[in-house]
Amino acid sequence: MIETDSIIRKRFSYAYLPVFTFMLYLSLEMQNTLYTAYAWFALTVSCALILLAFFILIVVTNNVFISGILLSIILLLFYTANFYRLQQTGWVLIPTDINLARHIRGMVAFTNIHIMCQPVCSILCVVALNVPLYHASKCIKLDVRKRAATFVTSSLIVFLLFFTVFLKMESELDISASASHVMSYNEVYAAQGAFLGFFLVGFADDMEPLAGYDCEYIEELTSHVVNNAGLLASIDGTRPNVIVVMSEAFWDPARLPHVTFSDDPLPNFRKLQGAATSGNVVAPSFGGMTSHTEFEFLTGNAMRFAGFGDIPYYDTDTYINIDSGRSLPEMFRHNGYQTVALHTYTASFFCRDEVYPMLGFDNFIAEEDMPDAFYKGSLDSHELIADEYFCDMLIEIVEDADDPLFLFGITMQNHTPFLPDKYDLTRIKADSSGILSSEDIAYLETYLEGVNDADTVLGRLYDFTMGFNEPTIVLYFGDHLPGLTMGTGIYLDLGYISEARLDDLSAEDAYKMYTTPYIAFSNYMELPASWGDVSPYFLGALLADAAGIELNYYYVFLLQAFEKFQAMNGYLSIVDGIISEMPHESNPGIEMFEAFQYDTLFGAGYADVTMASFP
Repeated sequence: MIETDSIIRKRFSYAYLPVFTFMLYLSLEMQNTLYTAYAWFALTVSCALILLAFFILIVVTNNVFISGILLSIILLLFYTANFYRLQQTGWVLIPTDINLARHIRGMVAFTNIHIMCQPVCSILCVVALNVPLYHASKCIKLDVRKRAATFVTSSLIVFLLFFTVFLKMESELDISASASHVMSYNEVYAAQGAFLGFFLVGFADDMEPLAGYDCEYIEELTSHVVNNAGLLASIDGTRPNVIVVMSEAFWDPARLPHVTFSDDPLPNFRKLQGAATSGNVVAPSFGGMTSHTEFEFLTGNAMRFAGFGDIPYYDTDTYINIDSGRSLPEMFRHNGYQTVALHTYTASFFCRDEVYPMLGFDNFIAEEDMPDAFYKGSLDSHELIADEYFCDMLIEIVEDADDPLFLFGITMQNHTPFLPDKYDLTRIKADSSGILSSEDIAYLETYLEGVNDADTVLGRLYDFTMGFNEPTIVLYFGDHLPGLTMGTGIYLDLGYISEARLDDLSAEDAYKMYTTPYIAFSNYMELPASWGDVSPYFLGALLADAAGIELNYYYVFLLQAFEKFQAMNGYLSIVDGIISEMPHESNPGIEMFEAFQYDTLFGAGYADVTMASFP
């Protein structure tokens, strides 16, 4: 009888392993809020991979319970990170995000994590599943021969399933059909589940060969640019100082409906709108990823035609090294400018200390170079250098410069999350007549404090520039809208947009969520009243043209393309003032833009020498 009970327990223990795997997957998949369909293929393959990984861990550790704990922790971390990434940004967690792990401490400080039902339920279910696993582990012992056989068999099945054509036959059509759409991998996660979706995305090649791409095609486009260069390029010998400030989350909160403020948070911006060049920047991201807007502005390339999920600053061999000869700072340096980058955060974040020299900056001044900095606000105990100090340092650099100066600065104080305890005091109060909760009002008021300080910097720079005795042009713009709370909650509650998910927005709502203001002014020349709605890659070209410097052929092309379309990201395009949901792929300007970017970043570089040269 005792022997029979032992056999039963042993059989139960072995039988529990696939049950544990299946239930673990379901417990975690409840966090995938995109999962809209019950796909047997995804369920079967996902559970098979998890079970095989479980077996491999058992072989390595020789302990079933420890293996289950390790597997549970790894999957729980992935699913929870994916859940909060989706809630905060609208994007799923993809394999290239592993690059951000080196900055995990800083990234955690930039997130606004609430305890939510799905992750808590997942944790409770995972804990419950590991209790019987503990008892089952006492009945499962593998000798060396069984462990070796299990390892070889499991590894072979993993290879056959996931590293041959079997899996791709089932899924590659879904991925390749939508790979050029910036939100396509959200769709993959919705159809295949987060676990299998993560794997498929990691092996998907979303940079398919450009249709019609060859040397002859690119040479034809290049000849068109060169032959028409004289129509747009004009050179002025003045060589003014050119100051660019990309202000963190700078945006006009007065655009929000159904909310009033005790004071105008942007009085200087409001005053300058009528006296300076003003309009809207169509940013490539919402609530974060400053480096995307920065990349577009400094290189003249579009995230729309980059690999989805790629962070260009982490893939310097593709996005930076190969393109540095024609970048905006490199072009200013060719014109005899001293090129300086200024950022009030750590130099290594987003690898800026590696990237900036490649892009043509002579000098990069970061937080480590500011021992006398003063601070305002903090994120996760990391104090933030005040925008006021940023402005002090910028003015000092401009005044001390011998050569004409191209300075690109990024502020940090107004970075998300806008936790109620970020500042000791918030001076501007908000009222939504009961629409927003008191907690949401507190978040909004934190943002108002930061953006009001950013507006003060704008006013100081205007006063300094107008009183400065050297010709100077200043451009001031926001990198993206603020992620006021988790996801798009406040924007939806106030009726600013009609859908919560960013990939469900209409073109009009996408325009609201991806446009930030810009202001440009000069102390020696009259700038146009507005450049209209413009993408960052065009904004750099328009600024360089206004400064009257010699443009390389690529920036000549950008000015030509701006005549055909004015803005485009992964959600909308603007042609002649008309906003559309998807880019006009048949637009000749967009077609040429995509061809040149593909050629230099992913192709053979047929146009590189010509486009980096000067007329």
